[in-house]
Amino acid sequence: MLFTSLVLNLPFSWTCIYDSSKAFSQNVELTDPIISRFDILCVVKDVVDPVTDEMLATFVVDSHFESQPKGANQDDKSFSKSQDVHASAMPADPEILPQQLLKKYIIYAKLNIFPRLQDADMDKLSHVYAELWRESSHGQGVSISVRHIESMIRMSEAHARMHLRQHVTQEDVGMAIRVLLESFISTQKFGVQKALQKSFRQYMTFKKDYNDLLLFILSNLVQNALHFEEIITGSVAVLTHIDVRVDDLYNKAQEHDIYDLTTFFNSSQFSRAYFVLVEERRVIRHHLA
Repeated sequence: MLFTSLVLNLPFSWTCIYDSSKAFSQNVELTDPIISRFDILCVVKDVVDPVTDEMLATFVVDSHFESQPKGANQDDKSFSKSQDVHASAMPADPEILPQQLLKKYIIYAKLNIFPRLQDADMDKLSHVYAELWRESSHGQGVSISVRHIESMIRMSEAHARMHLRQHVTQEDVGMAIRVLLESFISTQKFGVQKALQKSFRQYMTFKKDYNDLLLFILSNLVQNALHFEEIITGSVAVLTHIDVRVDDLYNKAQEHDIYDLTTFFNSSQFSRAYFVLVEERRVIRHHLA
């Protein structure tokens, strides 16, 4: 949670059983004046989702093996390099900065970059605030206050600073609005969350990155296709590629409220993982290493 001028000390093990049928303040037992000081409220729920659960498990297992010393047991090493398609479909991202360079980047941004909003950006934030205020009046969640405008301003400037920009752009404002909306809607009772998501969909889908999730889903589809091929032919050793139907990926994506795959197909993650879209056949071709 991001917050301003407030230090809240909680035990490391502090948790609560969140009841979506109650207001946010009833769940956390904090007063509205205290809650309003937080820029972002993140309601983290342990929701059963086979795809995201497997993504998390794979990440934890891979992180464990990567942290092992060089003299680790060879059997463990071979297990970490399983023969599934995830290893070939998720290579290291060259755009990820080394930790030391990232530290220098952050220090430089803090010392040298001081972006400010333009009048047009303030008008957009005011418009969103007015819509949120109207919705919060009957949402029975966290009330919207002027502090939330200040929160969006801070997040807009912070996003611009992350990109070393001296001026706040529409992209920075759009990202700040999306983050605030996700925070606001997550605090509402379950009964009104869907309605709010529909009302503010134009803001909430702004530059949302589903590529990692889609790549994981596609990798599972490739695994299933390879397994099926092995059952039919007895071996996949001679295969140079395997095809997955676009419709199969689209149906799986819809289960996660993803309806546009264009950005994913044009992404570097898609091509770096040896996937090619064959539009005339409506299939995704994965070249096997």
